[in-house]
Amino acid sequence: MKWFIVVVMTTQLNVGQQPETPLWIPELVFDAEEECMTFARNNQLKLFSKSIESYKGSVLPTGMKCIDQNLMNELGEIYRKNNNEELI
Repeated sequence: MKWFIVVVMTTQLNVGQQPETPLWIPELVFDAEEECMTFARNNQLKLFSKSIESYKGSVLPTGMKCIDQNLMNELGEIYRKNNNEELI
């Protein structure tokens, strides 16, 4: 099973006034959850800094989590269906 880091950004209102929680997902893949969690903990400041940079400072990170490939696929389908996130 593959694991991915997801940085959850501050909730905001989009143009349609619907709540939206943007995500930032670095291009990192891990073979085990513990490996993912260790990397995330050891690199939190760098990951948060890059996530802020990717949103040009307009949205701030509020948390970070490692998710498995199945959940990553589900998130991708939800965002593609709603067409509200280009980076996922």
